Amino acid sequence: MTTKTVYQTDPLGIFVSATVADESPLEPGVWLIPGGCVETPPPEPAKHQVPRWDGKRWQLITSYRGLTVYSTATGAPLTIERHGEIPMGYTLSAPQLGQVWRDGEWVDDIPAQLVARHAAITAQIDQACEATITGGFWSSALGAPHRYSSQMDDQLNLFGAVLRAVGMLYACYDEAGVKAFREHSAQQLHQVGADFSEYKLQQLQHAHALKQQLDTARAAGDLAALEAVSWDPLP
Repeated sequence: MTTKTVYQTDPLGIFVSATVADESPLEPGVWLIPGGCVETPPPEPAKHQVPRWDGKRWQLITSYRGLTVYSTATGAPLTIERHGEIPMGYTLSAPQLGQVWRDGEWVDDIPAQLVARHAAITAQIDQACEATITGGFWSSALGAPHRYSSQMDDQLNLFGAVLRAVGMLYACYDEAGVKAFREHSAQQLHQVGADFSEYKLQQLQHAHALKQQLDTARAAGDLAALEAVSWDPLP
């Protein structure tokens, strides 16, 4: 059977694909053209163009159908479902996290990043400081360095022992990491409590100094300086 190539269009006249038409078995030279097909081949489209049959001829029209564009106001994505130009207020360029549209391009929103990172790093410092304070401390109240636990319950137990002002067995670790309840005099317990208070105060002062650096960097609009601030526990 003889066939010829024809060109299928959709209801809007947009070129879909090439197909074939059969010759009429009753009328030689007459072609059975499928609905929506034309015999004229469409022109080759450029990027973001599609051929459209207007009933008389092919035209090349702009089309971004199926592509994702981004709102220049919010950065929210939108999938284009119709042929035509990009909607007003949208761009094909995808923003990165924390960027805003300015002067025809996405740029880092430094003020917003400064606020967000300042808050995040401040929280990290607070958490790290708390973890350091409750992670144990050293005291030489027994004559040699021993490590004492300092979780909240341990702090309460230590302060209670200091207030009792009597000698007792109190748990600590020697330098080899061996935990034992060792005899402490009232004066030694008082010294352990004082060592912990000093240790805690030093860590809190260190955290405060770091947060002052964060404040200075934020005020100066210096994101790099702000990002450089991190918790480094004191010995």
